[in-house]
Amino acid sequence: MTDQPAIRPLTDAERYLFDLQGFVILRQVVPAAQIAAANTALAKIEALPTESLPKNVTLGAPRFPHDQYFSGVLDADPCFADFIDVPDVLAVIAALTGGMFRLNHAYSITRSTTGYTGLHMGGTPLVHQTHYGCVNGQLYSPLTKAVFPLLPCGPEDGCFAAIPGSHKSNFPRPWGNHPHENPPLVPVIADPGDAIIFSEAVAHGSMVNTSGRLRRTLYFCYSHSWMADWGSQNQRFTSELMARLPERRRRILALSDASGAAPAPVYAQGAAAAMTAR
Repeated sequence: MTDQPAIRPLTDAERYLFDLQGFVILRQVVPAAQIAAANTALAKIEALPTESLPKNVTLGAPRFPHDQYFSGVLDADPCFADFIDVPDVLAVIAALTGGMFRLNHAYSITRSTTGYTGLHMGGTPLVHQTHYGCVNGQLYSPLTKAVFPLLPCGPEDGCFAAIPGSHKSNFPRPWGNHPHENPPLVPVIADPGDAIIFSEAVAHGSMVNTSGRLRRTLYFCYSHSWMADWGSQNQRFTSELMARLPERRRRILALSDASGAAPAPVYAQGAAAAMTAR
């Protein structure tokens, strides 16, 4: 037993929308002070030369003044740890994993001018780490991301975008990867304080930033508790980070073996506070 609180069950609307679309928007689940602290911390990091980035923070992509991708943001500033266990976010993640999950990695993207993220993923071709399913009413998404907008961001600012339902597609997407080449692409508009939760299996990217305004976003990616980081940035949670986190957060970051052996937590939904290891 630990100090981890029980996690609420999904609402019928959340369950329906996630299965239908491949994503759901949780409104105003992050306090304004937490958003402000993250903005302040990232603005400082963005102003640093690459050689002066905080220890263990790396570039997830080539760096440009209008496009900055930082991996390992949990090592950048203590304020980012508050995004690990946002209760409403964990409610969705727990429902998609049977309660056994971990935070797999976390990063930030700050972008302006004409930047965009090209479309990627989809239900076909199959990617084993991300495939989506629903069996006997149980949703299943082994790799799921929480998107936290830190600034107001509309379609003209290059907001997150997805093709609804594409996580269940049986055919490859027949278009290129530029947002303008994909007719079914829709902007997923969320405000600071909101969280977009999406299956990595859904075809997703962003709109094109035509306003020149800054888009600053955090991405926290959750997986089954035995899945190591699957990305190409070699993100690993450092011993320094683990040492300064409280036990309940260390357990969310912990990697278990495929049998679910300790230290993997099992999160109880709608029950008494419990987090036990098998």
